[in-house]
Amino acid sequence: MKKLVTLVLALALVLGCFNIASAETDVTKITWAMGCGSTAPVDNAKFLEWYNQYLAEKIGVELDMQYFTNDQLQLAINAGELFDIYFTCSWYNNTNQCISKGLFLGLSQDYIKEVAPGLYDAMSKDVWDLAESADGLIYAIPNKKDYAAENFITYPADKATELGYEIPAKIEAWSDLTDFLVDWKETLADGEYPVLVGGNPAGMESSFDFIDRTAMIGCIYGTTEVVSVFEDEEVMERYRTMYDWMQKGLVNPDAAQLAESAIDSSKPHIGFAQAWDSYDGYTISNGYTTWMTRYAGPMLSVDSVQGSMNAVSAALANDEDKLDKVLALFELLHTDKYAADCLRYGIEGVHWNYITEGPCAGAVLRTQEGSDNYSCWAFAQPMYFFTSLPVSAAQVEAGIAPAFDQYEIYYGVVADEAVPSAMGSFKWDSSAFTDQLAEISAIKESYYTSFASGTVLIDDIYDEFIEKMNAAGLQDMIEDAQRQLDEYLANN
Repeated sequence: MKKLVTLVLALALVLGCFNIASAETDVTKITWAMGCGSTAPVDNAKFLEWYNQYLAEKIGVELDMQYFTNDQLQLAINAGELFDIYFTCSWYNNTNQCISKGLFLGLSQDYIKEVAPGLYDAMSKDVWDLAESADGLIYAIPNKKDYAAENFITYPADKATELGYEIPAKIEAWSDLTDFLVDWKETLADGEYPVLVGGNPAGMESSFDFIDRTAMIGCIYGTTEVVSVFEDEEVMERYRTMYDWMQKGLVNPDAAQLAESAIDSSKPHIGFAQAWDSYDGYTISNGYTTWMTRYAGPMLSVDSVQGSMNAVSAALANDEDKLDKVLALFELLHTDKYAADCLRYGIEGVHWNYITEGPCAGAVLRTQEGSDNYSCWAFAQPMYFFTSLPVSAAQVEAGIAPAFDQYEIYYGVVADEAVPSAMGSFKWDSSAFTDQLAEISAIKESYYTSFASGTVLIDDIYDEFIEKMNAAGLQDMIEDAQRQLDEYLANN
């Protein structure tokens, strides 16, 4: 098997002054279906024209990155459109369902290690093992990020101090914050709320050990009995707390009708996020000092590793040359920090610049054009934890360094506190339930936002909701997943 030959660029290339002396070299075009929110990066085409010069010189690749919402991507896939790489996870372009449909190519760890050793070495053996399916193949490559999920509620530090609250680093339940929010609401004008939600809070079900997020089935963390997420009392407490907060006037009443992008994060409010204990990026993005309190995790499971991955198309099974180019691209993004920084932040000198002096030296400062026209899901890119940290202009001016060691701190927390899933690396083969999953998805969508936003009390619609889910095959899925899990555990 051939190995990637690393080309050494002159310093001028590293600084972004590209020299296309190798224009006569064959260049392989690679298409990549990437996830996004309601809008794709405005400058995507402009960026790719610039970035592809770098990729052509380094590894002989031309990248065609296309951005889709989940609904848009499913329409494209159903219409027969193929891509070389797909962003996938448990909640976007569902990994297990794509594997069941034969959309992704299975690769052995040995093949990845041989063709792209720099990619393989970028992640631990535990992570690669959790990415394996029951047949021992990896159908989606984990992104280098927070593999063991931790979930937080963010809040403005100055408001907590002003009201005399010392919010601990960890809370047991969302309701622990109710008194703080009630007191905070009393300081706000009519029409302003301490809890701003578009659709529903992110991560409400994060402490549940999911087998399939479309069906919303899995195990209560630490157990191996397959149940619906709605049997997890920790999750139900969050739904009920949202309703209580809505009744107390703490949540914007139009939450169920809004998209997440409609929320003005510059207004001080509490937010809901998957992050890590030393993460300080919300202060930058919000524009005010933002602290966090953890309510779940760290949890190391198949679901957490599947939280963000990129898969290779099964169509490349008969095109080894292109397959190896795809792996060379992934390897480059895990070993060439400049290539990784550009994919995340855009064109150097246009969308961002390195800070070269002072306490923030080595960090990235985005320009206004970068903030406006090139904002990507950093977590969806292969090398999230390899890229340089972003800082704000206020940080640079004040000489406040970011937490450069935050990833090392996170991995230390994981080593000390992470609870491995009792299911090991089990993955459910859902191929027998394609139609039922589509029906359940439609039923869930018709109810979920109303109770997850706190607009409706889940207990008031629970029986009706679950009855419809069962009629669509929910219990059949639970029984099938339990059978497969029992067989897996007996053989492992």
